[in-house]
Amino acid sequence: MFTRFALSAINRATTRVIDMSYKTPAALLIGSLLLTGIAFAACPGPFVRDMKRAYENAKAAESQGKKEDALFFYHGAEGSVCENANPYEADAAKRAAPLGLELGSAAEKRGDFSKAEQLYEAGGHFAAADRVFMQGIRTRADEPGAYSSALEHFRNRREQWFAVNNAAAIEVTGPYSPDTKLVAEVDGMPAKAIETAIQKEATNFNEEFLRDYVQLTQSRSDVQSDAAAIQRTISAQQAFVQKWKRDDFIKASRDALQNLRMWGITVQDQKLAATVATKVAQISEQRARTLKDKYSGAPQLLEEAMGYYALPVSDNRLVEAKLSAVRALALKLGDDANAKNRYTLAAAYYDVAGAHDKAEAISNRGRQAAIQKMQPSIDQMHKQAEAARKAMQEQQPQNAGAKAANKKSAADLEKELGR
Repeated sequence: MFTRFALSAINRATTRVIDMSYKTPAALLIGSLLLTGIAFAACPGPFVRDMKRAYENAKAAESQGKKEDALFFYHGAEGSVCENANPYEADAAKRAAPLGLELGSAAEKRGDFSKAEQLYEAGGHFAAADRVFMQGIRTRADEPGAYSSALEHFRNRREQWFAVNNAAAIEVTGPYSPDTKLVAEVDGMPAKAIETAIQKEATNFNEEFLRDYVQLTQSRSDVQSDAAAIQRTISAQQAFVQKWKRDDFIKASRDALQNLRMWGITVQDQKLAATVATKVAQISEQRARTLKDKYSGAPQLLEEAMGYYALPVSDNRLVEAKLSAVRALALKLGDDANAKNRYTLAAAYYDVAGAHDKAEAISNRGRQAAIQKMQPSIDQMHKQAEAARKAMQEQQPQNAGAKAANKKSAADLEKELGR
């Protein structure tokens, strides 16, 4: 669809050619027909008939009390047409303005800022639309995507085509320019969000949680036949959950770093972008080393260490040496756990190391060991079941004789009673 600005350019070009051709009526006629043909051939619409239909639909909806439908139909009747003049635009803008103000205010009061923005916008109340737009942006001000949306929103507001395309609405609702305070707020979003992300990451990388997590991991029993050991494992798990309530500290830390990284990619200030990228790399390196050097007692934390190493880069090959060092450590710790018959722990380390064949083999060994330890109990259960079965079989003839004796006694009694 041609914008009003684009159509205005075509109209100005048409006028210039006609002005050059005015001396001869034949030239004027030919030039006018030629340019009109070009303009209409290149213009896909809308046409006056489209605006008429929208305007009539708007009046019908308004008469039926369908205010929102009427507003958007009136808004649809505004704008440029291929025939150069839109006879419905001015009245449509006048009718849309009070509807947009009424409906937008109601939506704003109930906290539906996205809807309020649409309604204010359709009514030509652009300053109000900006205000509620920012209400929505503030709810996710830590997201780079929200900043990009706000940046684009106000950039478009300052473009020449915006004033041209919305001239009829602005004529009704009054002069408009973006609020400098809102623009300044948008410009300040990156610095605040970057500071928030750094603080959030630091809060969630909790070393007390990490120590407790390693202790819990090391305390888990592999002996499925030891009821007391299993109960201790369950109790330790319950105590851990009761203390921490959540287990997503590492995820929250990495999410904050990833968000920080995205801010570095999004911000317009290249110096700030470079500073953020450096900060992300430094924190990621520090977290990875801490997990690798201090908390390797939990295989999952070695996995997380590799995640931290990879976070600042777009290609893991750039940190392959560091990832290989973590995998080598996991392999060594897997061998150590294997030597102590810590089957579950060893398998987890082998998975982190990428030694999946070893992980599967040790898991199978663990299952076989568990079966062997449980075999005496299983055999005892079989013996008890067999003894019970034999006892039941031995009792069956006795039960049959007792039933027959009881039956005979009943018959004798009936005989004595003369039945």
